[in-house]
Amino acid sequence: MKISWKKIALSAMGLCAGALAILYWQVDARSQVDAARRVDAIIVLGAAVWQGERASPALNARVQHAIELYKSGYAAHLILSGGLGANPPSEAEMMRRIAISAGVPADALILEDQSYSTDENLANAKRLMDARGWRTALIVSDPFHIYRAEIIARDLGIAAYGSGARNSPTYTLLFNRVWYTARESIALVWYFSTRTFGEPVWLYAWLKERQQTNN
Repeated sequence: MKISWKKIALSAMGLCAGALAILYWQVDARSQVDAARRVDAIIVLGAAVWQGERASPALNARVQHAIELYKSGYAAHLILSGGLGANPPSEAEMMRRIAISAGVPADALILEDQSYSTDENLANAKRLMDARGWRTALIVSDPFHIYRAEIIARDLGIAAYGSGARNSPTYTLLFNRVWYTARESIALVWYFSTRTFGEPVWLYAWLKERQQTNN
């Protein structure tokens, strides 16, 4: 019997599209739920710092939401997580400045300024928590980011609960919400794949080689 590779390819594409649609629905559904509760610490995931040492709207929305949670008594400490991006200062330092200006005491703020991805944010935050004997955390980010962040945090051993910054423009504007929710769905596929099969070291090496060649 002759194999129809076209039908196989179309079937595979259909399965992939269906899986992404399911993930999209899960990400969007989770974004609409606030699981805020009393915890040991609030982990605030970073976003871009703009030129002129200005917080991007997403970064500002995240830290403002975390400040509200702190002042409402959900936790006594904020772990501000995010390294140096295209513009100084680091995301963590930018959030620290905003929190201080809002009246949060300096000793309630813990900076983690070495991370460049969600995985690193949470892995580094976990080490800071372990050093203090903390187990539970609220994760603050844009709502569409919460589903993946909770999964990663729990895989690391953090008893994690998400509370999204629902007034972030990346969520309130429909086009942005659809775009970033779709992107999160693809990021979840990548995370599950690397967790199952391992990191594609060969791909990272190839990308690094290409970058060096282009430079």
